[in-house]
Amino acid sequence: MVATWLAGVVAAVGLGAVSPAGSALRSSLGLSAGELAWATSSITAVSAVLGVPAGWWIRRLGAHRALSWGLFVMSVATVTSATAGSWGLLLGSRVAEGVGYLLVFVAGPVVLTRMTQGGIRSAALALWGTCVPMGLAIAAATGGLLASQWTWNRWLALTALGPLIMAGVLTAVLPRLPRTPVQNPHRGAGTWNGALRLGAAYGSLSLVGVGAVMVLPLFLIERREVTPTVAGTVVALVCLGSAVGGLAASWLLRRGWALSSLVPLGVLMPVACLPAFSAEFPLAVSGGAATLVLLIDGLLISAVFAAVPAAVSRAEHVDVANGILNQLGSVGILMGPPVFGLAIAAAGWGAVAAATLVFGGLGTVLLLTGARTSATGTADGVSRSLDAQDGVDVGEGSEPLRKAPDVRKPNRNRI
Repeated sequence: MVATWLAGVVAAVGLGAVSPAGSALRSSLGLSAGELAWATSSITAVSAVLGVPAGWWIRRLGAHRALSWGLFVMSVATVTSATAGSWGLLLGSRVAEGVGYLLVFVAGPVVLTRMTQGGIRSAALALWGTCVPMGLAIAAATGGLLASQWTWNRWLALTALGPLIMAGVLTAVLPRLPRTPVQNPHRGAGTWNGALRLGAAYGSLSLVGVGAVMVLPLFLIERREVTPTVAGTVVALVCLGSAVGGLAASWLLRRGWALSSLVPLGVLMPVACLPAFSAEFPLAVSGGAATLVLLIDGLLISAVFAAVPAAVSRAEHVDVANGILNQLGSVGILMGPPVFGLAIAAAGWGAVAAATLVFGGLGTVLLLTGARTSATGTADGVSRSLDAQDGVDVGEGSEPLRKAPDVRKPNRNRI
């Protein structure tokens, strides 16, 4: 389980690897700001387009194979990025890296789902939600430290080692999970309702988190008149709040807290945005409020991942459900900065709280319906437990698998 989580972290390091080397890349390759932005965001663009097809493909390939191969593809593509002499080659290698990244982030939760049970499963999936903020924080801290000492080529080459090492480790230690049987291709109209609700919740919450982080440096420099160094430090600390929120969700769920009991915390996000994006408060207060926004956002995103297994009608649907999650989440990540930017341009910095209220509220409501589904079984009344042996297909009319535990009733027993 730990090795799978580390795989997600090193993959997320690759997601954030270009930003610390951005200035050097622009100077070396003669890139415009737009070209650098495309090189940075092309990884998530792949997920925004191919998330659902990746879920179907992983269902046939096998999650453990997809996880290892995704890491290997990321490593090879990153080495190509490190040797790129033009924007075209850099962009192409980042797109290839995005394919590997997509495989990792669709297959990782599937592997965790099939290796764990009960409360530990919810905690493990919530912990998976911390991979991206943890990886981005590592990339920012390490890349920033090495930026003045290393060339961008050496930095990108270094980030290729993590996925390569983890691909070897997972090949050695990960049990060979059986492929999901592909039977009964016809799907009822309500089959994916739960996954779509959770995917839309993930997209809305990702939009809020990424949007707030992206506009925060501009606010700090223009309105608070701090130096770029101070702004960068504040933003780094704020980003760590998301990882802390995910860890908190994992800790609470492992101790028997219901998913639905975490959702009401979402009301704190728009409230905290008011002091976070106001020059009337001391910088420490604004920074703390912004950290609270990201902490709650990270907690709710982790709750989304924990809700997935019980929101699908059949065990073999988890692969595609995670593809839906990643596709809609990536759409939210891509939309976050422009949506918040347009809101600020139209109504000033107070619009950050309004945008957070709208999209954070939407994500919270969708997550609440998903959490209720997780507590009572799927929306169409079919209860399928993933605790049963993987790879066993349950046909129509077969005896239902053991019902998943009711997360509405806290279990205080230590695991």
